[in-house]
Amino acid sequence: MTPKKKTALSMQDTPLPRLLVGYALTTFCALFFDALYNLADTLFVGYGVGDDAMGGVSVVFPFMMFQGAVAQMIGGGAASIVSRRLGQSDYEGAGNATANAMFLFYTVSAAVAVVGLLFRVPLLRFFGATEEILPYAKAYFTVILLGNVFSTGFSSIIRAEGKMRYALCIWLVPTAINVLLDYVFIYILKLGVTGAALATVCCWISSFSMSVFFFRKRSVQSFRTVQLNRKTMAEILTVGVPTLLQMSGISIMTLLMNRALAGNIGTLGVNAFAYMSKIIAFALVPFQALAQASAPILGFNFGAKNSRRVNGTLRLTLLYSEIYAILGVMLTILFAEQMLCIFTDNTQISAFGAQGLRILCGSLPFVPVILIAGTYFQAVGEKLRAAFSPCVLLVLSAVFIAILPKRNAEMGVWISVLLACVLAAGANAFVWIAYKRRMC
Repeated sequence: MTPKKKTALSMQDTPLPRLLVGYALTTFCALFFDALYNLADTLFVGYGVGDDAMGGVSVVFPFMMFQGAVAQMIGGGAASIVSRRLGQSDYEGAGNATANAMFLFYTVSAAVAVVGLLFRVPLLRFFGATEEILPYAKAYFTVILLGNVFSTGFSSIIRAEGKMRYALCIWLVPTAINVLLDYVFIYILKLGVTGAALATVCCWISSFSMSVFFFRKRSVQSFRTVQLNRKTMAEILTVGVPTLLQMSGISIMTLLMNRALAGNIGTLGVNAFAYMSKIIAFALVPFQALAQASAPILGFNFGAKNSRRVNGTLRLTLLYSEIYAILGVMLTILFAEQMLCIFTDNTQISAFGAQGLRILCGSLPFVPVILIAGTYFQAVGEKLRAAFSPCVLLVLSAVFIAILPKRNAEMGVWISVLLACVLAAGANAFVWIAYKRRMC
């Protein structure tokens, strides 16, 4: 039996709970280890350098998230083209799409690095850096910008070839290198926050090197007749836009929160959110894994006009997500301070952050609706509706963050995000239900 026939039978006949969980576990591993690296990185910086240093890293984080969003947009767009061309046995066309994606990303990354280096201090102040954390942020940002061009290994394109294990390794090996070098650079060589940035760049370079090895030695794509093509680049960008909107939306929300905290609370607020954001990112991993796992199942069965399995996948994804959300709310309410004490021994930061975590955890039950609605619309080819999902959350967050912290400095930022998630979930549910009724 050919791999294509096996995939079709799997999508059509495998019981949905087993199929969804199996797909989710593979995705979860990659996302989990990425989140685990972020937690380890936070521990090294927090205890090895200090709370202000962690605040400096935190204000740079939205930039790194945005750069990751650009990489995911270009890589995801190219992966869609590559998988289709490989299905047509067009190996040169697949190689051409990959080469065009690389040209796009490296050109954008180099331009961003130059602009960032020229305007470091104004950018960092815009990101929310206070006077206390600005030196740390500047040192970290400089190294990150210098290594920016290596910040993706295009694992999504590797997955498009069906090389799931190698795509997972391209996450795991660099992550292990990063954690090891964090210890060496911060604790042994005493390089401080610069050492943390160097460890991150070395992680990127190792991922980049592994991808070069893959495309030169193990890929089925052909790169003999590569040509830069505007039409191919435009298609890459168009297909990847929903991914960019979703990921950059999180980046912009983080930036807005840092700015509001810096302006209304000061360094204490920025430092507390530096640790909170890592816990939040870790908590969101199961939601993201389930949403990403459901995408191919939804897309395949929608194309096969099997509405029963489409609806079953949606129900199961939402059910599993909500069960986890309820557990997450309970654990956060009970152990918020203990979670923060893992990263810092500053009781003031722990107390302030715990208050914020308990408010923010109220948004967990609403996050799955936003994520799954966006995933469903992207899977069935509804690009505008897929873009609506992250956009409505971003717009609502921006409006509330601009207003509420001025009325309540200590809790305004957290309440803003909670309200935005509640209303965004309601808006997505309305659009989702209206679309399903129209399709019936």
